[in-house]
Amino acid sequence: MTKTGIEYFDEYILRDGFPEGSLILVAGEPGAGKTIFAATFLYNGAKKFGEKGVYISLAETKKEFYESMRGLGMDFEELENRGLFKFIDLVTVGGEALDKELGLVIEELANFQPKRIVLDSISVFAQPLGIEKTRILLHTMLGRFVKAQNAIALLIAEKPAGAEKIGYGVEEFVVDGVLILRYESFGEVTRRVMEIPKMRRRSLEKAHYEYVITSRGIEFLAIPELKREEIEYTTEKITTGIDKLDEMLNGGIYKGSSVLLVGMTGTGKSTFALHFAVANALQGRKAVYISFEEPMDQIIRAAKNYGMPIEEAMKENLKVFTWVPESRTPVYTFLKIREIIEEFKPEVLVIDSLTSLRQHMDEKELTKMLRYLGLLTKANRTTTYFTLNEETDFEVVPFTGASTMMDVIIGLKYQVQDGNIKRRMAVVKARASNHSREIRRYEITDRGVEIYE
Repeated sequence: MTKTGIEYFDEYILRDGFPEGSLILVAGEPGAGKTIFAATFLYNGAKKFGEKGVYISLAETKKEFYESMRGLGMDFEELENRGLFKFIDLVTVGGEALDKELGLVIEELANFQPKRIVLDSISVFAQPLGIEKTRILLHTMLGRFVKAQNAIALLIAEKPAGAEKIGYGVEEFVVDGVLILRYESFGEVTRRVMEIPKMRRRSLEKAHYEYVITSRGIEFLAIPELKREEIEYTTEKITTGIDKLDEMLNGGIYKGSSVLLVGMTGTGKSTFALHFAVANALQGRKAVYISFEEPMDQIIRAAKNYGMPIEEAMKENLKVFTWVPESRTPVYTFLKIREIIEEFKPEVLVIDSLTSLRQHMDEKELTKMLRYLGLLTKANRTTTYFTLNEETDFEVVPFTGASTMMDVIIGLKYQVQDGNIKRRMAVVKARASNHSREIRRYEITDRGVEIYE
């Protein structure tokens, strides 16, 4: 079996990779990631498995290909120097010369003996050659070589948006497998989906898989697997960063818990979250603060205005990340957060806020993302704060998809009385904890959150 080197694709989608001796069609719209997927297949083959690869291109020159792939961390020039890779540039070959050139290409393959081949693109080949010669190329010339060498050939084909047939409509009938990369739109967001309608000698659990293109190339949504017996339960508690809130929670928050801070705009959700991140960082715990609403300088300024030594915390243990989630899918956001967790291994994490995600995501998709994120943080015993801009009466949280997955829910609200703002808070929920059921008054002062009896 021939693996792509993309772990989730090999282990969970194809289960051990492509069957040897196969022609695989990789079709999709421009920008869907066909070239990146094919290049990753070649690069991983050389780097991880020591297998030779060839890229036959009518789409871009060698220089263009090397430069674009280097931006994704794939150095094909280094592989070429080691004798593991060849780039065959047919971009400048005309229609009449292309027919003659094919014999030389097959001869080059026979001499180099690659285990992995990419033809980019079969749609461009078919234009001057015509349907019959394209079929001969696929089935007779290239197909025979691939099967004789137990190699794998990926054939890239352009699929016009909305079209049913792939390329010229002949490729899919002579190949062993078909991967279709396409876009799906929901709301403001466009997500990428791989469809596998055909794969000989493989039984697939499902036909559709979501993926994203990141600085690390193609990434699929790897659903965290966490069995109950694998969860490390602990009685250890960590601080919220606010002494009175720790008392209300009977000593703080159990390590690895998910906490939801819910309240209207102006109730101080981000201030509560800053207390949590800064205090734990100062106590020696690695902390990550992710904001979807405020730039980093504004977060730092707010913390300093409340007397929090955030710059001291950032010298050692606190990392702050900000980005706008607009036009990003839940999968992209999950993978981005997972990458941060894997790199920095934080003990405490703040995500501020779920409201920003809800504005740009389908709620069912967001709920699914939160479930996966909850599994991930529990597997890493990361205590996580989420903020949510939602009115609460201390009894019901409207976003039930989030509230049912939380271990702790802290409700915040305010009323205007006699021209003054009166803030109130309560611990609505705290699993396995003898927490306070009182509704307490609190204020946002120059020392941050002050909770009163």
